[in-house]
Amino acid sequence: MIQLNHIGIAVDDLGRMEKLFSILGMKISEVEDVPEQGVRAHFLPLQGAAGRLELLEGVDPNGTIAKFLKSRGPGIHHLSFLLPKGKLQQVSDTLRNEGFRLIYSEPKQGAHQMRVNFIHPATCGGILIEVMEPS
Repeated sequence: MIQLNHIGIAVDDLGRMEKLFSILGMKISEVEDVPEQGVRAHFLPLQGAAGRLELLEGVDPNGTIAKFLKSRGPGIHHLSFLLPKGKLQQVSDTLRNEGFRLIYSEPKQGAHQMRVNFIHPATCGGILIEVMEPS
C-alpha cells in the first residue's frame, strides 16, 4: 500500500518557518543532512494525520534546493509517497513505460535510510513527486 510520507517545503528563512509552525503547535522532531542532495531536512510530525512536513534547507549552493530557491523562491517543493520495500524499481519501470520522466536513472539515497527517485514535474501536472522505499 502506498501512503503519503511527507510534503517537502523549500525554505529560505528556517527560523521564521520554525516560529510559524511553533505557533501552530508543531515542532521539529528530527534534522538530517542528505549530502548527496545538498540539503538539510527538518521534519515536523503532523498530529492526527499520516505523514509529516519536511522543511528543506539548501546547504550546498549547487544542490537542488538552493537551485530551486534561486529560480522559484520558497514554497512547496514536492510530495513524497512511500512504497513497500522492494517496489521502487517496479514502479519506476512502469512509470517510464507509461511516459513519465524520472529525475535519476537509478534511485539515490535519501533521508531516513530511504532509496528515492523523483518524477519530473513536466510529466505529471507540474508537481514534483518523490517515490521512496526503505533501503
